[in-house]
Amino acid sequence: MDPISDDENLDSGYQLDPDKPLVLLLGWVDHEGIVSSLKTTGRQYKKKLIDSSPQNWSTIADLFDQFTVSAVVGKMPAYVLYLITLEQYRGVRDRLFSSIGSVRNQIFLYEDIFTGKQSDSLHAEYYSHPDPAVIDEALAFLKSHNVEVVPYARKAEVTVLADAFLDETDRNLIFRLYVPIGRIWSGEADRFLQLFQDYLVRVERLRVRLDQKRTEHGVVYEFHGHPPEGQQSLASEFGDFSELMRLLQSDTEAAAKEVASKGASAQEIERIVTRYAKEARRLQLDIRHEAEAKSVAIRHRLESELMDLDPSREEWIQISKLVAQSIPSMSEAIIGDPLFLGRPTQPIGRSTTNITYNLRPQFISSVNSVIAEEINGDQHFEPEHHRLLELATQHGGSRAKELETAVYEVADKGVEKVDRLKAKQKLTAFLIELGKKTGDLAFGVLQSYIEKQLGL
Repeated sequence: MDPISDDENLDSGYQLDPDKPLVLLLGWVDHEGIVSSLKTTGRQYKKKLIDSSPQNWSTIADLFDQFTVSAVVGKMPAYVLYLITLEQYRGVRDRLFSSIGSVRNQIFLYEDIFTGKQSDSLHAEYYSHPDPAVIDEALAFLKSHNVEVVPYARKAEVTVLADAFLDETDRNLIFRLYVPIGRIWSGEADRFLQLFQDYLVRVERLRVRLDQKRTEHGVVYEFHGHPPEGQQSLASEFGDFSELMRLLQSDTEAAAKEVASKGASAQEIERIVTRYAKEARRLQLDIRHEAEAKSVAIRHRLESELMDLDPSREEWIQISKLVAQSIPSMSEAIIGDPLFLGRPTQPIGRSTTNITYNLRPQFISSVNSVIAEEINGDQHFEPEHHRLLELATQHGGSRAKELETAVYEVADKGVEKVDRLKAKQKLTAFLIELGKKTGDLAFGVLQSYIEKQLGL
């Protein structure tokens, strides 16, 4: 099949202002709801077809030179994956998709295309799939250019998700984090994130605000604002902040130099270092106290609940070692990786260490239950939930925290429906990609669990 006609007249009569930001719509993604949202918020947009000629791809790339493109949202037919791999497109594809990847973007791809399995009910607009090798090559290319490809199963999902994405773009959402209520150190995580926001404003001189959405089971933290020019995240600033907090505990003079390097005045340096050093010491103290309190609480509960089973002295020693291991270490939780605070403890049988516990089977359930409730809070999750968290930690890379947040949002019915749907799509894409890499067919069970949580 040849590419369809190019799109010279798609926006006839719509005058663009080169001084205003532009939202770029690729493919047939301009449903009524999306266009209405753009018009309501006064944002200008341009629609271009992506299943088109190399010349048209070049005109799309030209838009990034002519306008300040604030976001790209599109729907990609399977045929475009084939075009990406063709020799005649190689001269323009890097320029186009590098430009797309340099701004906030979201490209929707039918889930069957993502998996490489074409169902009998596939809509005619998608035609036949390219070979799996072509699909994998094209998806790898898009990923390498920071293009976010989102799978979808129903057309209605595209409208909802695209509208939500544009709303996030309009509100300048940088990142979101879910922290379960009752989790060990959740209070310290709250204070750490608020201090990070203060650092962004006072030291980095960024316009960033921190919002919170509370549900019965957790808190969603959202950072809104403007990251430094050329960046789409606050990863670099978070690294600098973490280093500053470490220095404040060991070398305040070096910490003061770090703040000075950001352009702070002498008066500001003294005020910031004094305040942040106090907060760092308080956080460290509170984290240690809560760890000690949790350890004692777990031991007391286990002594009470296991009394009738009459554990031997050796078994009590084993249980004590297990309790000690279940409390995340100070090096894991203290300043430098506060987002660790939302991660659950590992139950017996899933430890990545080589420690073996010689406990009677009837002990294991009680021990796991008590530890889970004291460390993770009293919200009970299915095994699939914990498996998803493990996979996010082991294979999520730089997106591990984002994926962990998605796992919790899927499980929390108090989170807004559209946010749970976005979380589902992130996890679906992650599992499909991971399944291709590992060949693990069991991930289908996890996808079914995710759909079940959303009532699908």
